[in-house]
Amino acid sequence: MSTMLQPAVDLMRSSISRAFHEAELRSLAEQFVEYKQTEGSSFGQLAALHCAMFGGDEQRATAAAAAIDLMILSLDIYDDLQDQDNDSVPWSKVPPALALNVAIGLQALSIDVLMKLPSPIDRKAAAVQALNQGILGAVNGQHVDILNHLLTEEESLQMIADKAGSLIAASCLVGIALVTDEHHDIVEQYGRAIGVSAQLYNDVKGITSWSTRNDLLARKLTLPVQFLLEQQSEEAAIVRKYYDGEITAAQLLEHKIAIMDYIHGCGCVEYGLVLGKMKQYEAEESIALLPVEETWREQLRSFV
Repeated sequence: MSTMLQPAVDLMRSSISRAFHEAELRSLAEQFVEYKQTEGSSFGQLAALHCAMFGGDEQRATAAAAAIDLMILSLDIYDDLQDQDNDSVPWSKVPPALALNVAIGLQALSIDVLMKLPSPIDRKAAAVQALNQGILGAVNGQHVDILNHLLTEEESLQMIADKAGSLIAASCLVGIALVTDEHHDIVEQYGRAIGVSAQLYNDVKGITSWSTRNDLLARKLTLPVQFLLEQQSEEAAIVRKYYDGEITAAQLLEHKIAIMDYIHGCGCVEYGLVLGKMKQYEAEESIALLPVEETWREQLRSFV
């Protein structure tokens, strides 16, 4: 599991202490950051890596990581409040209005962290723009995801590119934008590909792991699920009945073993894995174009 960078965590804490003078708001924000630290984060690491890779100093790299991790935390809170399917996180254990208020504050603070840097205004503005573009992309993708309509493969991949790909791309771009305007197109290409690949692998996990967040139980229409629903079999017919509201979750779970066996044999898992692998190759091809020393590219490949 990726860990959050300690200097970035320290900056997040000090920024919360500075900006949130209301005691309970500050306490909740600190709790949420502490919890997020236990989960780990690749987003902030990517931001710091890209800043350092193009000559940024430790102060800028730390601010890039802190800004991105604050932004990602705010979006995680929004996402869980919308989906209402994750009772284990601390923001699900407080009134939604309070959790929402903290998320709004953290999102604003992510921008404030960048703007407080003693750097040229054009560099800070470019970093803030990259961060906001990531949020806008994620909002578009999240909206389509919430609607949960049947999509073509192309439409589904675009939704994933918006929801997940834009956030990884933004993480990379915030770091590099604090240093230079060059190579942003290459960085965005592999950033989006990395995000899409990771989400596709999560979608495979979501159909094969029967927990409270299983995609079948939640009636999610991910690409592996849509592949399953298109099959002409007894097991697929049972799943379709559940999606159509003709049977309950309890009735679906009566066929859990048979459905799981079918999932592992019908090709939906392989379908998701192949799509994910293709995006990995796409990311690696773009990383190879980056005009940096091989040691930097090796570090980047560890995130693919």
